Amino acid sequence: MRTILCILALLAAAPSGRGAVYTSFADVAGRAIPGVVNIRTTIYNGNKDPSVDLYQFFLRGTLPRTAATHSVGSGLVIDAQGHILTNNHVVDGASVIEVLFAKSKRKVRAQVIGVDVKTDLALLQIQLPPGVVPLDLGDSDALRVGDLVLAIGNPFGYAHTVTSGIISAKGRVIGAGPYDDFLQTDAAIHPGNSGGPLIDIRGRVIGINTAISAEGPNIGFAIPINLARTIVKDLIRYGKVKRPYIGLVGKNILSSDEVETGDQRGSVYGVIVTNLIVDGPGHKAGLRIGDLIMGFDQEKVDDLNHLQRLMGGKEPTDRVRLKIFRRGKGFMNIGLGLEEFPKVNDLPIAKDLF
Repeated sequence: MRTILCILALLAAAPSGRGAVYTSFADVAGRAIPGVVNIRTTIYNGNKDPSVDLYQFFLRGTLPRTAATHSVGSGLVIDAQGHILTNNHVVDGASVIEVLFAKSKRKVRAQVIGVDVKTDLALLQIQLPPGVVPLDLGDSDALRVGDLVLAIGNPFGYAHTVTSGIISAKGRVIGAGPYDDFLQTDAAIHPGNSGGPLIDIRGRVIGINTAISAEGPNIGFAIPINLARTIVKDLIRYGKVKRPYIGLVGKNILSSDEVETGDQRGSVYGVIVTNLIVDGPGHKAGLRIGDLIMGFDQEKVDDLNHLQRLMGGKEPTDRVRLKIFRRGKGFMNIGLGLEEFPKVNDLPIAKDLF
């Protein structure tokens, strides 16, 4: 299988924007590996501050016994300012984060700039060692099923391991969160690969390796780099992601019997509004419980995940136009101004609100 893939790689190789011609996976991996880091984290259980307890040392003559656990992951350098992109679950709860580069073998302490739990992304920053070149970011929207890809990371602690495969599918929803839109690949991904790059045949990052299927081998998932770009922009600017919201809870249509729009049977699509936040953007614009949202600006709304992805491309200050169907009234357009997602994490509906 690997021989076939290598032959395909030779046939698919093409000049990059810099004029280079790749003749094997070695050329691609050689350019990318210096910008990939292995991440080692330490968690101090019961005492997140690893400093010595002076009271115990001076008065009791003993040093504190603090249990520590370690984990490994991967990441990639994305700019000359030393920003490193990885998964949130790689660094979640860590007291100490260290990154290791392929060439120098030196460990460098990293600080967390910001995290986004909903997309499982985290942004770190370090003092970038001399000679490290950030990886080029590609266009995940331009990928096709069957395109060749490489995964680089730290599986089981084996530093800077490279595996090959193809894009098996796009737009996968695996139940990880409201913004599921994963790339699926058969390139080998294992524990420790999380946060590492999935790159195309020209060495451009097109995904962040994040999850593997529990059902069997050769099914891995990566966050598309186009989604990650929008998250990184906010994390650098604000230290968090500023998301827009409409202020509604919705559900997918299970059958065309739920709503009678006058369309042909089986052609009904969209999101049914099941709840509204009082004085939220949607409520103020005139949305009602029971409305069927079928369009978002110029886009057809297929389901909840699709609507969430469309929302992800907007700013909290944007205005949008919804195409809806209301029982007894028919089709209508509603314009509304989006607002920043409020702090409602303590509400029961928070996880379903958008």
